[in-house]
Amino acid sequence: MKDNIKKKLISNSFWMMASKIYSMLVSLVVGSLSARYLGPANYGLLSYGTAIISFFTTISALGLPFTIVVEMVKKPEKSGSYLGTALVMRVLTALISYVGIIGIVVVLEPDNKILQVITALQAISVILNTYEILLYWFQMQLQMKFVTIASMVALTVTGIWRISLLALNSSVEFFALSNSVTALVCGGIVTVIFFKTNHPKLRLNWEDGRYLLKGSYHFIISGLAVTLYSQLDRIMLGKLLSADMVGYYSAAMVIAVMWEFIPHALINSARPVITELKQKNEKEYLNKYKLLLMSINALGLLVSIGFVIFGKLAVYILYGASYAPSIAALKILIGSTSFAMIGTARVVWLVNEGIGGYEKYFTIMGSIVNIILNAMFIPVWGITGAAITTLISQIFVAVIAPLFFKNTRAFVGLYISSFREIKHLFIIGKRFLLKK
Repeated sequence: MKDNIKKKLISNSFWMMASKIYSMLVSLVVGSLSARYLGPANYGLLSYGTAIISFFTTISALGLPFTIVVEMVKKPEKSGSYLGTALVMRVLTALISYVGIIGIVVVLEPDNKILQVITALQAISVILNTYEILLYWFQMQLQMKFVTIASMVALTVTGIWRISLLALNSSVEFFALSNSVTALVCGGIVTVIFFKTNHPKLRLNWEDGRYLLKGSYHFIISGLAVTLYSQLDRIMLGKLLSADMVGYYSAAMVIAVMWEFIPHALINSARPVITELKQKNEKEYLNKYKLLLMSINALGLLVSIGFVIFGKLAVYILYGASYAPSIAALKILIGSTSFAMIGTARVVWLVNEGIGGYEKYFTIMGSIVNIILNAMFIPVWGITGAAITTLISQIFVAVIAPLFFKNTRAFVGLYISSFREIKHLFIIGKRFLLKK
């Protein structure tokens, strides 16, 4: 039984990482070509619109990514009800969010008609992405192979779409539809596969909906706070400086987060296994969780060193000399991504310990720190100030904020003790070399 679970976990991780690698390659090639074609100003407009949309994307997700898989593992007989109810709730909130996005951008930028049009086109993806509810079923079943195939096909179609736009010298408005094209294709394929496989019958049950929201509303609040301190920098750069600065900063951020597909795949694949261990073996549960934290720490350190050394080369190869102002910000932002992944992994522990509600306090505190520092640093240091703010905010949220609450201080202990698990890396490396 254990071997079967282990094989599924490895297979699941492989397919998730394969999808992310392919996504990264397509994004790097097509995205960098698009950024060069559009220039920092238009690229900045797209990023500005994305930043505004992110707030409503978080709302429409309803915090379900952090809770529904856990609940389906605990009560598999309710999977159909949970999925069906969550799908209806997601559609309703997505429609409301679309209207909210249009209203916000008109209020923030009443005279910027091009930004209003771009954002309205980008926001269509919020509605189309409601198919993501079905992904949780495949995630719980450790069957991400199907989702990976759908994602790869969608990314290929979107890549062809964007290359066609480049060949036709199309305007920035058409580029704004790219995410919607991806969501439409991927959503269609995932939906067909879901109903063709042995799936639970979808049902609507408002009681189950309230139950899910009761456990996830903490993550809606924390998600908004995370979005606030992760996207506020772009909005403030756009308001206080210019769209060009948003373009430079966004280019740096795109490169900085390239490696995150690896820890995301590890976390998503490990979540069901760790949750199951929590119910069976507390010691093994904590050991596996610390091993997860250690893996993220080690990967983050290696990636940070690599980008500090080769950051300039990466910017010039991907975006060209016109994006040179991105280099300094990139070398700072890469450090923030490691702590962001630790924060993501922490949610697994919080949910399993039944104290997920604290997540919102951490992120609210981080948002306050972020707002204050952005207001101080951006007018003085521009995008470098925004990058420094992001790094400080991520460190604060990941390992300092939990110290303020008695029930969550144990996480900091787990985080620190996870460094002892580095010995497992040497053991794995030794075995690999001996096989050679």
